[in-house]
This record gives sequence, C-alpha cells and structure tokens, in this order.
Amino acid sequence: MGWHDEQLKDLWAWPDESLKLALPRMDRAGLQVLLVGDAGWHLAGIITDGDIRRALLRGESLDVPVSKVMQPRPRVLPADASLAAARQLMLAHSIRHIPLVDGENRVVDLLLWVDLFDNKSVERPEPVVIMAGGKGTRLDPFTKILPKPMIPLGDKPIVEVLMDRFYDQGFKRFFLSLGYKAEVVKLYFNDSNGRPYKVNFVQEEEPLGTAGALRLLRQQLRATFLVTNCDVIIEMNYGELLRYHREKGNALTIVGALRDFTVPYGVLRTDAGEFHLIEEKPNFHFLVNVGLYVLEPEVLEGLDKGSSIHMTDLIMATKDKGLRVGVYPHHGRWFDIGQWDEYRQTLRAFDGLM
Repeated sequence: MGWHDEQLKDLWAWPDESLKLALPRMDRAGLQVLLVGDAGWHLAGIITDGDIRRALLRGESLDVPVSKVMQPRPRVLPADASLAAARQLMLAHSIRHIPLVDGENRVVDLLLWVDLFDNKSVERPEPVVIMAGGKGTRLDPFTKILPKPMIPLGDKPIVEVLMDRFYDQGFKRFFLSLGYKAEVVKLYFNDSNGRPYKVNFVQEEEPLGTAGALRLLRQQLRATFLVTNCDVIIEMNYGELLRYHREKGNALTIVGALRDFTVPYGVLRTDAGEFHLIEEKPNFHFLVNVGLYVLEPEVLEGLDKGSSIHMTDLIMATKDKGLRVGVYPHHGRWFDIGQWDEYRQTLRAFDGLM
C-alpha cells in the first residue's frame, strides 16, 4: 500500500544544493521532512524541521549545502516491513518519519507518525490569549468601520480563523483582549454559533500596550499559556512549540520566523574609505518576531494592574529578572495581515490554506 510515494519527488533534495533552495519544497509539501539523495533515489540522508531549527540556532546560513544539515544515517525500514515494526521503531527512537527502502537503499515510500497512530487532536490545557484591542491604523480606512480582528479572511473574521486553527490542534480556551470597538467583537462572539471552544473577554478601559492586558488576566493564567497577535496566521505545530519551550526550561519563548530581505541596489564594500567590491543586490536572512509567544505565569509577576507595557519591554524585563528567554525558529509559511500589502497577499493565498 502506498503512503506518500507519490509525493517523493516533492520531498527530494540533493546533497550539494543549498538549504535556501530546498526549504521551499519542505514548506510546500507540509510533511516537515526532506529526503536527500541522488537521481536514482538512493537515500543519503534526511532533514526534518527539527534539524532546520537546530541549524538556525547554531547560526548556520541558508546558503550551506543540504549535506551539512541532514542526518546522514537515518533509520529506515525495508519496503515490506510490517506496520507493527514501524510503530515500534518510531516509539523506541522518538522519530516521526521512516523512509522505506529496497535492497539497494532506494527510497520507495515514506511513513509518517500520523499514518500509524491516531491523528485526532488531543485536548490541550494551555489557554491562548489573543491581543485584539489595537486600532489597526495600518489598515485604515477599513478599521474605521470594523475593528482589526473582525476584518474578513474568506467567510470568517481573521480572529475566528486564528482560533479555528488553534482549535484544530486541541486548544479550547481563548481570551480575547479587547479595546477599540470592543462591542463589535463581543456581539459577534456572544452569538451562540455552535463553536466548540470557549471565548472569554478582557477589556482595556484605556490602551495598555501590547502586553499590559496580560496583567488583567493574571488570576486566570496560572500555568503555561500562549499569547498571539490577532493579525498573524502561522502554519506550525503548536504542540512542538510547547514541547520546545518546556525542554529548554524557558520562562518565555518567542517565535521567530525566517525572512529574506534583498537590497535592491549594488552595495559598496569599502575598507577605510577605499573601494573593495560591489555586491549586487545582496540577500540577507533574519529571524523576525512574528507576534506569537509562550509564557510561564511568573513572567507576569511585578506587573502593575492597569499599567501600560509593550511585549518588547516585558521580554526585556523577564530577561533582567534572570528568567530564561528563548527563541523558537519557524521556517514555514506565516502571514502578517496587519498591513494592506500583506492582507492582499494573504487573500490570494488563502484558498490554498483552507
């Protein structure tokens, strides 16, 4: 029986190609894995999203060859292996991808964790706080009529699309931090629309910054919780984010997404004022803050109720208290819908996301 044999060509990478060229294929396939080998389908290695994350954290450039990031001796099974053997191998070694190979080490198929184990989302206890109180001035004049979280994406408002995506991965407790045009948001969600998750509100009487509303929720946030901006949609596994957060012992984890920036000019390289060379339209890669965080409740200690504080200040205050602040690198697709150009791009891409 074929599992993902028809997708192999979309998951294949060459050892000497750059990570930058290979990564888009991993993102498009959406299986969090790339197989590395030659034109004859002989397996040389495997790359998972975890391997990418570790490479970014140790400062590797996206221009490095795939062979430098791949696992050169991945665990495999023969093509005729039983599903029981595959389950045992996955559980014994905590792996989620097993290439199936023939007698000459040529890949004939791929088995994933979700193929062998129940893929139903387990209900998660962590609440999700959605910051939805801003005026959304970058989306004027749209937001003069609707608050930013109610801007449509498909046939639903952005904030409901966001909650649906969290719900699909087991999250059922949501807190909406409201401010500007709060009554519009409340009216929409107070309408019992058969939603399978619970929506609670906290309202700012005056603007409290991007993190000030968290202080109003301190009594409800007694364990690990997530915070997200209402205008960011990220294609990621939130369970993996939480596992990473706990493994690292972080008090606060920032999700950083990979972004390319190309300088549209020839950049002059000089040494003490003397011309050295011209680098034509150089490309740079950065991890940028996307507006998604995991926090422990101790991060909120010391926040004055009703005081204004931005998330950047909260992050620095957490670090100054000696608590561990970490970064989770994300290399998949994400959309910042808080400005017109990004919103229009998201509308064009959204049919493929649903």
